[in-house]
Amino acid sequence: MIGVALLALAGPKLARAAEPEAALEGPARALEAELDARAQDNLSAPPLALTIPGLAALQPAPASLFAPSVLAKRSRDREFDTSLGESDPRVRSLPRTHRFRLTLHAQWVKLTRTQNPSTGEFERFHFAPMMLDLGYQAQFLKYVMVRLAVAAGGNVANTRNAMPMTVFPQAYVGFQHKIIGLAFGYGFDWTIPPTFGASANTSTALEQPVITRNHVVMGEISATSRIDKVALTLGLTLGGIQSDLTHFETYNRKFRFYLGLQFGAFFDGTKRREKKARKKAEAEGR
Repeated sequence: MIGVALLALAGPKLARAAEPEAALEGPARALEAELDARAQDNLSAPPLALTIPGLAALQPAPASLFAPSVLAKRSRDREFDTSLGESDPRVRSLPRTHRFRLTLHAQWVKLTRTQNPSTGEFERFHFAPMMLDLGYQAQFLKYVMVRLAVAAGGNVANTRNAMPMTVFPQAYVGFQHKIIGLAFGYGFDWTIPPTFGASANTSTALEQPVITRNHVVMGEISATSRIDKVALTLGLTLGGIQSDLTHFETYNRKFRFYLGLQFGAFFDGTKRREKKARKKAEAEGR
């Protein structure tokens, strides 16, 4: 009895499975077609195939990977430690009130031209001393400068037998900015000793001229750099020199063109201030 009952219940289902499915119509048929297409795609794809995510699927990376979270300050915005008396080399400031200057000082003055009777050639004489110049420069009223200096050295031109050495005291007043300086000066070129009738130690050498009472008026333009602890300076001087010139039977007193060139350095006591501040810091335990 139980077997007959089971066969009676399963009979209709087995009969429908053996029969062809009835055609579906309307939305049910469209849904069945879509499900069949998806099943077919899943069967055709490899079992381990991975789907490549699009760009939209990428998670945003942390900002620290592309730019640092803390940006370094620009060098000129960083503070400079001046507790030991040092000055900030990045900042150009006006010159200090008191400075010393040590330079190489060169001069040039054109003198007479004479024909050599032995060779028939003309020779031009020059006065060109090379000197070491030591000066003191004071700055006041912000841009006004006054400088006192003295230079001494030897004559390297073809009049060195008649005027072997010279001493050149000078005084300047003018304008001094952070870089450019303009000044008007006066100096006295003292030739030591003036030897009249002197000549070189050759048989055909001519007598050399001598200039005395040499008053120099000049204008100076200079450029000064800013380097930590030392400031380099370069100056060009143009002017006139009034001299008594004696050469053979010639004697005259007149102005001649004067050219000067100076190169050296300013010292404003920065090293001394740093040393003093360092000792003070050591005493305070810093």
